[in-house]
Amino acid sequence: MKFLDEFFNDLTLSKSKEDLLNLFIKFNINRRNRDKYPDLEINISLEEIKKLEENSIITNENNLNVLLAKKTDLTTLEKLLYAVVWKNGDLIKIKHIISGIYGNAGTTGKVFNQFGRFLSNKDELIIDQHVLRAFIYFKDKEIIKNINNKHFDLFTNDYKNWIYKNDVYKNNKNIIDELLFEVGKKIKSNKGEKNRK
Repeated sequence: MKFLDEFFNDLTLSKSKEDLLNLFIKFNINRRNRDKYPDLEINISLEEIKKLEENSIITNENNLNVLLAKKTDLTTLEKLLYAVVWKNGDLIKIKHIISGIYGNAGTTGKVFNQFGRFLSNKDELIIDQHVLRAFIYFKDKEIIKNINNKHFDLFTNDYKNWIYKNDVYKNNKNIIDELLFEVGKKIKSNKGEKNRK
């Protein structure tokens, strides 16, 4: 794809934050909605997770305790956040985030596991299917629309190394994430391309 080759060529030639930001304009890439996705600067330590375990908020399996749904002494914020997670059917995803905070590699929930690593260590990266899809194209010139656990296992370390070897990328991880997220979405939505596994 001409767009992808030109984008990655310019990304490779980028020498500054300004060069990276110019890619959004040059390639008509949408910026992340800051109201929906503000820069995430919170950190969750192992000690905080252990305290949740001690207070039976989290089970031994790293899940939120189902009894939270009946607790009346939660703060209003805790109730609201629990309700949103419940409504989205995401209660079971918490265990993958917690496993990532512990530094345990899961066999499932790779995106949330890596997200947990990021929440406990800002030197880690947020990596989702779109970012990985774009990176796989950059690395192997292959379009893979359906990213699965196998792809995470094969490419996550290569992606991390690619970021950390380049000071411009390493110092602007959130911009790289934003660019590759949008490029990966474009790859997935391109109906004219052959879907490969």
